[in-house]
Amino acid sequence: MRPKPSISVLLPASLVNDASDLRQKTIKIGSVGRALAIFRVEQVCIYNDDDPYVKNQAVETRLITTLLKYMETPQYLRKLLFKRVPELRYAGLLPPLRTPNHPLEGEKDKPGDCREGVIIETHGDQSLLEIGLPERATINEKLRVGQRLTVRLGKRTGGRIPATPVTRAEVPEYWGYEVLQAKTLRESLKVLKADYSIGTSRRGQNLYEATQAIKSSNPRSMAVAFGGPYAGLFEICERQGVDAQELFDVVINTIPSQGTATVRTEEALVATLALLNLLIRG
Repeated sequence: MRPKPSISVLLPASLVNDASDLRQKTIKIGSVGRALAIFRVEQVCIYNDDDPYVKNQAVETRLITTLLKYMETPQYLRKLLFKRVPELRYAGLLPPLRTPNHPLEGEKDKPGDCREGVIIETHGDQSLLEIGLPERATINEKLRVGQRLTVRLGKRTGGRIPATPVTRAEVPEYWGYEVLQAKTLRESLKVLKADYSIGTSRRGQNLYEATQAIKSSNPRSMAVAFGGPYAGLFEICERQGVDAQELFDVVINTIPSQGTATVRTEEALVATLALLNLLIRG
């Protein structure tokens, strides 16, 4: 059986610039984070889209990445990894992801299970980790205090749980998304290194027409790019001196005959990922 391709998403720094205040921006980013998790997105890259309506792209990028990273982090590690910053003022409004790397009490606590942990102490060639259980975990490596990593649990001995570091690829289930940044749309595609790149635009071809071509390329990974609230992907490409038709393997329209003058990025995100999940990964 052919393995299902992984999906990465490219979102512009202007993503929440149409929201009136930090509270509304936080709520909008929360809906984006949920969509990424629901459709098992592996990576999300926030790219600078040079939108003239955005006063400071760096500030907007920091807000989006901070909140998405906060959402993706298990609750038991958040106080260790995040300081009190203005971007998190309304973090309580963010919905929980409930992905497998966010276990509830009594979950992911058996030998062989995987959990997220943070190094809190080192002693010689051993490191002590907080993993959200009554017992701490230990690994036989000296790592940096504050470092986050994924570990596989061993059998409890002497009030400690021996653990082994693993990569996300070694975890047999969806393990959340990674948040990246890029200076331009073109650079974001280079950062993600996907086999197949997909642009989304109302000027793109119908997804049903493109489905066979996408499937026949048999990609192991796909990158899907979205425009912003004030400019579509073609306009952003034009601003950055690139041709959208040349930059992407295909440009698709996942909401043909739309009933509204515009489709918000977070709405296009859900519609597109749902269709790709059904038609390409189904």
